[in-house]
Amino acid sequence: MQKPVAEFWYGIEACHHNVLRLRETWIDPYLAGNIWLVRGSERDLVIDAGTGIVSPRLVIDSMVNKPVLAVACACYYDHAGGLHYFAERGCHRLDADQIANPTDESSVVSTYVSEAMLTALPYDGFEAANYRMQGAPPTVCFDDGDIIDLGDRRLEVLHVPGVTPGSMVLWEAATGSLFTCDTLYDDPVLERDFAVGDPITFADTLERLRGLPVNTVFAGHYQSFGRERMLELIDRILRAKRAQIQ
Repeated sequence: MQKPVAEFWYGIEACHHNVLRLRETWIDPYLAGNIWLVRGSERDLVIDAGTGIVSPRLVIDSMVNKPVLAVACACYYDHAGGLHYFAERGCHRLDADQIANPTDESSVVSTYVSEAMLTALPYDGFEAANYRMQGAPPTVCFDDGDIIDLGDRRLEVLHVPGVTPGSMVLWEAATGSLFTCDTLYDDPVLERDFAVGDPITFADTLERLRGLPVNTVFAGHYQSFGRERMLELIDRILRAKRAQIQ
């Protein structure tokens, strides 16, 4: 049966702390990451850029009137696939080459992208088999402890390897906001394995996050959640990963 063509590809949700979430409504949320727009006084920050199947720029440009920096917190297609639409774009330096020169394997397109992920088409004639993540050489590379300054807001880059070598999260201490990409999200399918590249390093990463005075986790997939749920998820994932390591 032919799938319909979506009239609007992105859904938009206003969150607290002057943050907006863009979501690719017609893709399984496990297979398309959240796009977070953080509003600042001097510039706005896009945290993760989606698949890039449909440009997020048209939606974002309709809402902003300041310079925009887009960052990808992991090198996978569902977070870095739309990065090439932005003139100012960044990532951790250890993911820079895979974002600039992605392959189907490094971007996990070969693992996850298929027609089954879509409930509607972005445009007539679209075929998932033809999708490739486009390379986006970063204009800025981050290291642990770097600060992204938006004028009235400052977000700290935390290097949290384990999912990818250059996985990072962004921490805004003033609001207790943590943007976690693939490092931590609340998957409703409890028995689904939380896939990581390096379980031992990933366990250290989760212990680091546990120590932060988090109010809200703006996750890479699904909904946001608070500190109590964050600790529950960390404990559950650590139990599973330690069992695998043993």
